[in-house]
Amino acid sequence: MSRNTLLGVLVILLGLAAPLAAQDARGSIVGRITDASGAVVPGADVRAVNVATGVAAASKTNQAGNYTLPYLVPGIYTVTAEMAGFKRFVRENVQVRVNDTVQLDIPMELGEVTEAVQVTAETPLLTTTEASLGQVVDERRVNELPLFAGNAMDLVHLAPGTVNGTDMRLRKAPFNAAPSQFSTDGGGNNNNEFTIDGVSNTFSDGTAPRVAFSPPAAAIAEFRMQTSAFDAGVGHTQGSLVNVSTKGGTNELHGSVWWWLRHSKLDAPTVFQNRSGQKLPIYQDNRYGVSAGAPVYIPGVYNGKNKTFWHFTWEANKFGDPNVGASTSTVPREAWRNGDFSDLLALGSNYQLYDPATIAPAANGRYSRQPLPGNVLPASRINTVGKNLMNLFPLPNAPGTDDGRNNFFLSGKALEDYWTTIGRVDHAFSESHRMFVRFHRDFWEEDKNRNFGDDVMGIILNRVNRGLAMDQVYVFSPSFLFNFRYGITQQEFP
Repeated sequence: MSRNTLLGVLVILLGLAAPLAAQDARGSIVGRITDASGAVVPGADVRAVNVATGVAAASKTNQAGNYTLPYLVPGIYTVTAEMAGFKRFVRENVQVRVNDTVQLDIPMELGEVTEAVQVTAETPLLTTTEASLGQVVDERRVNELPLFAGNAMDLVHLAPGTVNGTDMRLRKAPFNAAPSQFSTDGGGNNNNEFTIDGVSNTFSDGTAPRVAFSPPAAAIAEFRMQTSAFDAGVGHTQGSLVNVSTKGGTNELHGSVWWWLRHSKLDAPTVFQNRSGQKLPIYQDNRYGVSAGAPVYIPGVYNGKNKTFWHFTWEANKFGDPNVGASTSTVPREAWRNGDFSDLLALGSNYQLYDPATIAPAANGRYSRQPLPGNVLPASRINTVGKNLMNLFPLPNAPGTDDGRNNFFLSGKALEDYWTTIGRVDHAFSESHRMFVRFHRDFWEEDKNRNFGDDVMGIILNRVNRGLAMDQVYVFSPSFLFNFRYGITQQEFP
């Protein structure tokens, strides 16, 4: 058994300016506030309210009129700005995505604060404050695009410049290798970094780096394929960064239940199955789960609307993989089990068997042996244990070669059993203090390589992932903030 603790990360960012984005899965809104003449407006109050949760983040403009609203969970926000002597500014539908820094410059108009300038018809905002390239895969794509293996990590191939580095095998969530084998912009295969909520999600056992945990699609808010122009916080890879933001609860109860089924009755037999007269192995792929999120509510005790939220997802996948179980092997012919190898003599003298009990010295330092008559072992010479071991092999079911090789074909399958769970709790103490806790665990068991359809041969693999992330943001002042993040990802692969 091997235990590999991937990473324990402690990040403390204390800044007097806009915070570094680093590997954070959240975004920021930044900008400058000016009046009608173009002069900056210092000391203005700026707030961003998450439309889905009602959680607000607040800031003030500095002497240069600049403001920063950092560490915003991806979503749609309403931004307001207020200052005595100016009309209240309201900008709706500001979308913040994973690791985005959205620039929103605010023009203020003279008037009373009770009056409002509401902007609703602007072009969607673009990220103009950074040079990073990549592709955001949002919640709608994750939920609506077809996923044959049910693993949202397969959508990394939507990013421009991404090339699949392996064959077309299944990229299911239990499997580490195939979902990790891709390259971007010529960066080479298996040179990628993976994070969840700003915490490393990269596993390596001394071979190629791989994604450790693939969250179920229902637990993903969105993720970003960042392919180039990384900042100083991303220094572990020459490939791309897959930055996943997990889903949190909102002010409304939302949930889903799903069941996906594939069955061998819809498949056609292969040429090898037809040749050996075998039917299709029973192939069933069942993937099912449940996901929900809402405010924390304890009747008569606590109502977490606009403050405390939970989100939980559980998914299981039980299936058999015939691509792993199908095999061609060599087994002894029925006559060979009784010591009769006479059929091999028809192929030539090089198949003559010799009696080891007749070895005797010969001239020139050599040795001689006597051939077994008819290539048949005497019954009295056959070892009982050896014969019993021989009988563990099944009889041939395919022609094979003339000398008895590749004469057994089995359409078996690898039995796969997988389940995963992930949960998250978010809490806003105030507009200047908020936090979240996220945990995940999965279990995968693979029973395969039973080449003869019994317990004589085979292997059972198990793999377990565990992860935890905690994050707190505290804004002491518009120019002084604190972010504490701790995360650990652990994997067992005995």
